[in-house]
Amino acid sequence: MGDKYANSEWIPLGFYIMQEAIKRGFSLKSLVVKDMQNNRAKQNQQQLWRYRALTGGFYISKHEYIFILRKK
Repeated sequence: MGDKYANSEWIPLGFYIMQEAIKRGFSLKSLVVKDMQNNRAKQNQQQLWRYRALTGGFYISKHEYIFILRKK
């Protein structure tokens, strides 16, 4: 689960979903931070994404969260 950047504000969607899962009876066993730099999807396109971020007014996220949950 990645985060979101909207209206000049960082929105931690992953942590909101994690809290909701805990409320619904899950326990958090682990949290993995997945590094999204230099992967095949964005390979050789760093300058393009930098340009899009600067012109579009958003932040380039370089990670995602993987939550390992267990149903209680």
